[in-house]
Amino acid sequence: MMSEVLQNIETVPAKNGEFLYNADKYRDKKKSDKEGMLPDKEFLHRNSLLTDLFEITHIRTVYNLFIVILILLFLNTAASDIMESGKFLVGTETIQNAFGNFPACLYIWSFMQVSTFGIYMAFNIWAYQRHAFSPKSSAQKNWDYGWLTALIFYQVLFIILPVKAMLQQNLGICSNIVVLMEQTRMLMKSHAFIRSTASRHLAYKPHSELPVPKSPGFSQYLYFLFAPTLVYRDSYPRTEKIRWTIVIWNFFEFGLAIFYLALVVERMLLPVFRIFGTQPLEQKWYIKSTIEASVPGILFFMAGNYLLLHSWLNAWAELLRFADRMFYKDWWNCTSYRTYYRTWNVVVHDWLYTYIYKDIYEILSQRNKNLATFAVFFVSAVFHEYIIAFTFHFFYPVMFVLFGGFGFAFIFVGKIVRSNTFMWLSFCLGNGIMMSLYSIECYARANCLPHPDYYVDLFLPRSWNCQQQLGA
Repeated sequence: MMSEVLQNIETVPAKNGEFLYNADKYRDKKKSDKEGMLPDKEFLHRNSLLTDLFEITHIRTVYNLFIVILILLFLNTAASDIMESGKFLVGTETIQNAFGNFPACLYIWSFMQVSTFGIYMAFNIWAYQRHAFSPKSSAQKNWDYGWLTALIFYQVLFIILPVKAMLQQNLGICSNIVVLMEQTRMLMKSHAFIRSTASRHLAYKPHSELPVPKSPGFSQYLYFLFAPTLVYRDSYPRTEKIRWTIVIWNFFEFGLAIFYLALVVERMLLPVFRIFGTQPLEQKWYIKSTIEASVPGILFFMAGNYLLLHSWLNAWAELLRFADRMFYKDWWNCTSYRTYYRTWNVVVHDWLYTYIYKDIYEILSQRNKNLATFAVFFVSAVFHEYIIAFTFHFFYPVMFVLFGGFGFAFIFVGKIVRSNTFMWLSFCLGNGIMMSLYSIECYARANCLPHPDYYVDLFLPRSWNCQQQLGA
């Protein structure tokens, strides 16, 4: 059976003459033109891996199994709703609460998006004017550092103002996630554009025979802002036409995945954790609930991965005729965390590799791979924790510890222990721990008395003292 699967992967038939398989289909780096430099990101014509795998009957069965789980969750939720409350809600109330005040979320997103257009105009003013100064003159240096200071000031305001507006509007959890993830995406895009194009102007020598470098056109910048990639190029491989059935189906799957997550929350999380803060609990309850949370945790992890990295990105890729659909690799087959981090989210990994790891390795650290790797993990862990903290309105660095601490350590453990079983066990337990601790803290915030000091209450988990209050 495995031989048949492998053979089918290598001979996936082309549709409409597009995306013909080639032996280098999953290559994502090419050798740099400069000696001693790390490879550069390479964009190619290719489908997402699951798009090809779903052409194989054996693999399609796994997809069908998840659909069956969705149907069973739907029936279970419908029966519970009717018997307990006499209403037929089946996740709609959970989705409505999660996306609370969504119009305000769209307003905040719109202002953030419009502000990124100013990056393009400011960049062009800087780029064209700096060539009027003498090379390496004090006037040119003051011009460069002045605009760099303005960019940093803009980025600080870009972080503070949307978060302040988000907190004032009291958005739902998913609305918060939309604002924070889009804010992070736009910051990464802005940095990628400036980092990739500014180097052309900084490297230009007026006395050389080369012409003055030109900045990308606004249409190129606009395309990059919405393209499903975080690495800037003046152009990308494009498909010949938009297949609207693919667009509609991927957006439908995106909505179905949100519904899936809502049912998981209603049937597997809320019934277990809603009692926290209402009655004293024994230590065995924490152990039992954490293990039980491993099932909804791994379902949440896989459905969320499919929702964002497959359905959502493929829908936009098809709309924009963006041909490189390798948004992830076969992370489910990984036997070490080193490989997993490179394969589960290729979009973010490419940005971290290109603009953090590569820059630190080649420019700052004098070929120190460990320092570059640590910087990547630190930046990634900080932004993950930033999104989680402002989504739930409290600081509880569970993800930071698991991802930035244990995740970084597991890279070195992977040199000793290489097992796909170990990987999946750690996925389940890790997601179970996060699901359990964050759910407990959410209900502690709803059911337990806050700390008298407002700022202490923000940073000190309320669940730590909640049971003592009940005991008293």
